[in-house]
Amino acid sequence: MGEGAVPAAIAAAANRLIGFELQFGPFAVAQLRLIAEFQELMVVGEGKSAKLPALRLFITDTLGNPYVEDEWLPQVMQPIATSRKEANAIKKGQPITVVIGNPPYKEKADGRGGWIEAGSKGHAAPMEWWRPPVEWGVSAHTKHLKNLYVYFWRWATWKVFGTGNNAATGAPDKDDEGVICYITVAGFLNGPGFQKMREDLRRTASRIWVIDCSPEGHQPEVATRIFQGVQQPVCIVIAAKKLGKNAVHPADVRYLPLPAGRREDKFKALETLSLDSADWVECPDGWRDAFLPEATGAWADMPPLKSFFVYDGSGVMPGRTWTISPDVSTLTKRWSRLRLEQDLTRKESLFHPQLRKGAVASRHIRKIVNQDLGAIRTRQLSIAEDDGEMPEAVRYAFRSFDRQWLIGDARLLNDSRPQLWDALSNHQVFVTALEASSPGDGPAITFTELIPDQDHFKGSFGGRVMPLWRDAAASQSNIRPELLTLLADAYGQEIAPADVMAYIAATLAHPAFTARFKDDLVQPGLRVPLTADAGLFFEAVALGREVIWLHCYGERFTDPASGRPKGPPRLPPADAPRIPADGAIPGAPEPLPDVIDYQPENRRLIIGKGFVDNVPKEVWDYEVSGKQVLRQWFSYRKLDRSRPIIGDRRPPSPLDRIQPDHWLAEYTSDLMNLLHVLGRLVRLEPAQANLLQRILDKPMLSLEKAGTDGDNAPQADSETM
Repeated sequence: MGEGAVPAAIAAAANRLIGFELQFGPFAVAQLRLIAEFQELMVVGEGKSAKLPALRLFITDTLGNPYVEDEWLPQVMQPIATSRKEANAIKKGQPITVVIGNPPYKEKADGRGGWIEAGSKGHAAPMEWWRPPVEWGVSAHTKHLKNLYVYFWRWATWKVFGTGNNAATGAPDKDDEGVICYITVAGFLNGPGFQKMREDLRRTASRIWVIDCSPEGHQPEVATRIFQGVQQPVCIVIAAKKLGKNAVHPADVRYLPLPAGRREDKFKALETLSLDSADWVECPDGWRDAFLPEATGAWADMPPLKSFFVYDGSGVMPGRTWTISPDVSTLTKRWSRLRLEQDLTRKESLFHPQLRKGAVASRHIRKIVNQDLGAIRTRQLSIAEDDGEMPEAVRYAFRSFDRQWLIGDARLLNDSRPQLWDALSNHQVFVTALEASSPGDGPAITFTELIPDQDHFKGSFGGRVMPLWRDAAASQSNIRPELLTLLADAYGQEIAPADVMAYIAATLAHPAFTARFKDDLVQPGLRVPLTADAGLFFEAVALGREVIWLHCYGERFTDPASGRPKGPPRLPPADAPRIPADGAIPGAPEPLPDVIDYQPENRRLIIGKGFVDNVPKEVWDYEVSGKQVLRQWFSYRKLDRSRPIIGDRRPPSPLDRIQPDHWLAEYTSDLMNLLHVLGRLVRLEPAQANLLQRILDKPMLSLEKAGTDGDNAPQADSETM
């Protein structure tokens, strides 16, 4: 067409380009960048530019009600009012074919979704169309819909595809075509609470492309992240709809991961990515299925880990970090500081209530809580009135292999998970694993005999807890009875619930399992290679009992005759870690150390000015899904224990600053116990890897006859054990 046609083409494109922005800063930046881009593109000769087109950028809340005029604003603010009115006219009446963007991520955004969340008179809230029906059994997970990026997805489908415009049926009010392309966190790809969202997208769109920008999983190295400050997995999703799309046929969903590694390599891959590439992988077409590849091969034939258990649920959610500490003396001081505070406003601030919509706290100092923690009785008075000594501190499984202390008081816990406390006993064992994401390097699961934190597995949200027993008397197995029957028939003898738990430990709780099934774990959800060979099963049981004994620091599955005495496990003297006379970690008056390091040349673990010798590098490197255990353990016992505040989360309570001023002797004892446990686990790994390979080389058992389909297992958090 020639250079002379460029200005008119640019002007026409500019008229079709609409931008919404709520904040003045980003609005101004976008405006300046567009002006600069147009000036560069619209040069007509001799360095002169054609007249720049008018920009259709608006200061407005995208999620706001399009059916209402803004309230009156002072004269000086009238340009903003005009901008909002014009934006509302576009939202309400102008067809939009393409929506692209990077919506904000804000979890627990209840009340911040504007019209999309709340609706208005004569117009149902569009978000209601994405709420799964109660009979689907995922109500406990719908809280994850209350995120800003989900609200923006719902707005885009409402505006581009017209879905949900019919308040009675949720159907489109007309046959529109269009494209939505967002880069957001990836929780909706497979989260159970997003099933209705996925179903709606499958019914509406013709084709959906999913680009996995975080194949490394949750909390990857900063250098690998598309957005450096975002710890969650990120994805780019393109949903396209053609005219005449038949809602009876689900959209074709395709998946492609970017190469794992540095961010720059991912950008290069995006530059050459084609929607017609043969590298795309087809995803399942079930209406509520995940937007991720389906399990294939031997992995697909293995039963899901969750299908072994009657109940699985979340760990304890304290909601306030000051109630947890590596030592009891610190908890005592924090309680005393809270108890002695006379000003109720300051006391409330120290208590650190979790604020809900409308600033209503789920736990606050004036509330009486009628709930016990198993055998631990809750005082029937509020924290504001309680002038007594600190309630009993209980051992607490804070992180994998990190046993800390928790103030045993239901009044302090946002969600105490009473099912777990009611089933606690000297026979109980809990297995913890990720659910919303897949494990990275290290064991796929860990065990504890203590009440576990909701983030026990690796220190990030999304874990599940599966107990061995459903009651404190250890009389009701949490292993499915139909599974025990099937195994007894297969192996020709009775199988105890503890045998199944030990088998799971032997096969999943080691790095070889995670490495072997790394490609299969792109779809979160662990599976168990269940052998049909009785000899291999019982060999795994024997090995798994030692694994659980180690994970539980010698408190469960004890058997002195088999080398598993009760008490902290120990390595042989020649292989045991030791602190020489000149390596003692100094206590008072020396301040707490802030450095942990390792010297591979002499197998020395450095803790501040002290050190521990005879520590294998494998122990130093031991990690659970990307979290180096020794570094994580030390981070809660060093001088600077502060954590970065992500997003607009509130800073912690001032009580968190109360901590020891020197290294405690019990820290050294805990460290040595941890080194012995990790040392013995490292020694077991070759045997576990060898056993796993032999299991995979032989026939497997199917659980179809036992009726233990993981997809039909009772949903956790919505039932009692």
